[in-house]
Amino acid sequence: MKKVYADLTPLLSKPRTAKALADPSGFGSSSTLASGTSVSARTDDSALRTSKAWEVAIGPGKSLPMQMFMAWMSGTSVSIFSILITGMILMSPVRAILGVNQTFAPLLRAKGARVDVSMQKLVFVAINVAGVLFGIYRLSIMGLLPTTSSDWLAFIPPKQYLEYSS
Repeated sequence: MKKVYADLTPLLSKPRTAKALADPSGFGSSSTLASGTSVSARTDDSALRTSKAWEVAIGPGKSLPMQMFMAWMSGTSVSIFSILITGMILMSPVRAILGVNQTFAPLLRAKGARVDVSMQKLVFVAINVAGVLFGIYRLSIMGLLPTTSSDWLAFIPPKQYLEYSS
């Protein structure tokens, strides 16, 4: 059998200098500020927080199809299970709307450039309002909303007859 030898001494004998090594990707010595943070790092951080804010804003929309499926599976009859599902469909968006500032607070507390998340908050609230509207529609399908005139008969005074015949 033939033996193969590789001579690696020229690779090891080369002196390495700091100038010979290239900068790592994403690092440029010209973009470094006096404070030590780079301009590209700040813009990347701002873009990252903006994309994270959009993910948070669209998050409730991802749960709407599952809530619709659960509502369909529970049926339209008035039972404890369907009422609990409908209550969950109504209460989770209401809680999310009331806590919109706490939801986006971690994105605003971070150090660095401020990110405007007003559009993301508006989309977040709009998606949650759609969830509340679906819950109200669900209550209407189940017959739990007073939408017909017969639902208000208790508030209509009885008819007074002027004369009776015997």
